[in-house]
Amino acid sequence: MLERQPLRHALKVYSLFVLYFLLTKGPMSGYELAQLIKERSHGRFRATAGNVYPRLHELKDAGDVRAEEPTGGRDKIVYEITEQGRQTLRQGALEQRPHVENLLKTIDHVLAVTAPTAPFS
Repeated sequence: MLERQPLRHALKVYSLFVLYFLLTKGPMSGYELAQLIKERSHGRFRATAGNVYPRLHELKDAGDVRAEEPTGGRDKIVYEITEQGRQTLRQGALEQRPHVENLLKTIDHVLAVTAPTAPFS
C-alpha cells in the first residue's frame, strides 16, 4: 500500500497543473493542456492525451472543470475551470506550500554551506 502514496501524490500534483493552466490560460482541449504541461515543465512531466484526459474526466466528475460541447472536425472538447475548481486549486496550493517551503529551506542551506569563501587579504 505504501508504494501507492507517491503515485497518488503525483496524480494530485498533475491535477493541480491542469487546474492552474485552465485558470491562467483559459479554456483549452486536453491535447493543448498536454502540450502546455510538457513545455512548461521542460519535459519533467510526460504529458500525453493518455494521462491528461483521465485527469480531466476525474476533475469533471468532481465538478472542478466543465466540458463544452465538442466542436471542429475531430470533435474537439474544450475544458474550463469552475468556481469549485478554483477552490480546489487554492486548497491544493495551500497543502503543497509546506513541502515547497521545506525544499526552499534545504536549497538555501545547501547554497550557504557550499558558498565559496572569500580569500584572505
